[in-house]
Formats: sequence, structure tokens, C-alpha cells
Amino acid sequence: MYRQFRFEGDIHEKLDCVPLTVRRKLDLAQLKISLEGWQALTRPERQALCHLPVDTVEDLATYRDVLQGFCARSNVTLKPLADEDAEKRTWNSLEVPALVTSRLQELGARLESAAWRALDEEARYALLKLSHPKRGPEKLHAACVELGLMPGPAPKLEPEVVVCAPGEGRS
Repeated sequence: MYRQFRFEGDIHEKLDCVPLTVRRKLDLAQLKISLEGWQALTRPERQALCHLPVDTVEDLATYRDVLQGFCARSNVTLKPLADEDAEKRTWNSLEVPALVTSRLQELGARLESAAWRALDEEARYALLKLSHPKRGPEKLHAACVELGLMPGPAPKLEPEVVVCAPGEGRS
């Protein structure tokens, strides 16, 4: 089973947007897919991409092959990913990345390095991605509550606060 964050709402039921778990896998594979491309894949293909592991070099090679095969079958173009955070796997650093620290301070929260290291890789990835300045604070706040980094309850996410929108499927 793959990691399903509650703050992503019903994304896991519909799979109409790229879940953060898959975004991490795409980053590791150094590939990006557009939202339109993701939606062109069949639901079983999207589910497979959610569940396939990327824990070893062999897993990652298989993931890339499967993804490329699905995309070729659906005429979906994949692009190489040029992302410094992905190349360096910034979410696996021993210290809390400055971007995360800064955004958490804006929310009145603090995260010590030991607590950062205690989080699993997908949680660290989610915090890093949700800390990006182009994103509003709502999802980051909800993620922090879900991960036990801030007291609850999580802010209510209004329908207009979407996980993805056209053109935002893979950034």
C-alpha cells in the first residue's frame, strides 16, 4: 500500500491529480508528467504507479520502464526533470531544509533536526514540497497537524483550496 495523506482529500479515491507519493517517485525517476498526461493514463495504470516501489535501484529502473510504457501506450509525453531538490534528494538531508524552517516559522511552528530525521521519507518530501513559496500555507498547516508537528485540528480546506489544478499536476 502507498502512503495516502489525509490532507490530500479525496485525491486517492479519484486519482485525478498526482498524489504526493507519486510525485516523489517521479522525482526519484527524474521524470515529470503533466496533469493532462496523468489524467490520460487509465485508472489501473495510475493505481499501479501509486503502488509500485522505488526502494532500490532495480525498483526505480522498473518504475521508469513501467511509467514510460504506460505513457507510450497513451501517447503521453514525459519530460526530464531538472530539479535541484530532486537531484540532491533534499528531503533526505540530516538538517531541516531552510525553506521548510522558514515556512514553518510563518505558521508559528518549529521542527528540530531530530524530529525531521524521525519522519519517514514521504513525510519529509511532502513538507518540502508544501513549503514552496508558490503554495499557500493551508496544505502545509494541515500536513503538520496530520504528522503531529502542530496541535490540531487541521484547518478546514475549502473546496477552492485544491491539491492540483490544470497545469499543476507535476511541478
